[in-house]
Amino acid sequence: MTLLSRNERTVLVTLLALLFGVGAAGARRAGYFGGLKTAPPVVVASAPVRSISDTLRANETVSQLFARRGVNDVDWTALARGVRNFNPDRLRSGLVFTFRQRHGEETPHAVAVRVSYDSRLLMTRADTGWSASVERIPWRVEPLTVEGTIRTTLYDAMDAAVANETLPAEARSQLVWGLAEVYDWVVDFSRDIQEGDRFRVVAERLVSNLGEVRYGRIVAARIDASNRHLYAFRFDDGARTEFYDEQGRSMKRDFLRTPLEFKRIGSGFSRRRFHPILRHYRPHLGIDFGAAYGAPVRSVGNGTITVAGRTGGYGNLVEVRHNGTASSRYAHLSRFAAGVHVGARVSQGETIGYVGASGLATSPHLHYELRINGRAVNPRRQFSVGSGERVPAARRTEFEQEKAYLRELLEPRTAQPHTAT
Repeated sequence: MTLLSRNERTVLVTLLALLFGVGAAGARRAGYFGGLKTAPPVVVASAPVRSISDTLRANETVSQLFARRGVNDVDWTALARGVRNFNPDRLRSGLVFTFRQRHGEETPHAVAVRVSYDSRLLMTRADTGWSASVERIPWRVEPLTVEGTIRTTLYDAMDAAVANETLPAEARSQLVWGLAEVYDWVVDFSRDIQEGDRFRVVAERLVSNLGEVRYGRIVAARIDASNRHLYAFRFDDGARTEFYDEQGRSMKRDFLRTPLEFKRIGSGFSRRRFHPILRHYRPHLGIDFGAAYGAPVRSVGNGTITVAGRTGGYGNLVEVRHNGTASSRYAHLSRFAAGVHVGARVSQGETIGYVGASGLATSPHLHYELRINGRAVNPRRQFSVGSGERVPAARRTEFEQEKAYLRELLEPRTAQPHTAT
């Protein structure tokens, strides 16, 4: 047998290495395997899995939904015991279940359903039966600052200020109403806001590890109206979480500025107005709020109902006595809220009736009056809504720190703080 020379052996090893995809250094390290014969790796392709989504229908149980998807072997009692506070009978209709099924298998092997914004229920099948677990979905919170100039309405200003990609239409509407609620005791958005006024608001933007985006609470806001800077800062004072102005006074007052959430001023307060039905001039001792028929009417303050019934031209009328001097009237109602009767106590913001056109009214609206010592006054000019409670002295330092942080988010380019007027 002819022996190969040293150079020939080197060439042969190199060729073998190139042929089998092993580098020269790897060929030299082949001795590490001790001469054992090694089989090439076997790659086992996992069976393809398909996902099918199905919705829990009205008046349908989860077991019925599973049966529709061919799953009939779930012990729901045992499954419920495995997850704290899990009751399959309480899952609401409209939930979307995702069934995962391997190719070649007759029934799904796993099911997932989103039960809340931060959790989903996972159900899996094994040889011993079905089991369930809850997966928590983490969310991170980012600040979102929106600012704009009001030309017509706050809605239009919000639409013009934010692109749909940044803040969807539904989220913009929620932000507008959230802003209106923050200033409910301080600003009448049907009167106090004028063209050219500005707003700035900081809200929570939440992003999940799945890439989902949702919007949370407002944490700070500023409205520039009538040459005033109206600030609002969210703060937990130890007893409750609410909004405070720059001086640390609660935004909540003794009286709301308006008795309707959805508001559009019709006729204003006047000592002499031409009545559209009676066709002559007579005093109009209140404010008319145009609104949709059936819109809820709320009491502007705490008090006791002194009138609840049909009262002449007022139609269906509710009168609330708030203290020793102040009372309010709500007229032309279509109907009264449940529990409204003379002597009943009502809370600020509680629904007492619904907009209508009873009595001397040409269209659905709310006629609203405020009276001091029995005399009607203009609620826009001659009535103080009161002043808010201050942050407790023990939490004042903490409030100032939180305010400074929120103000930096609200006005990142402002070097020196200034006092609201």
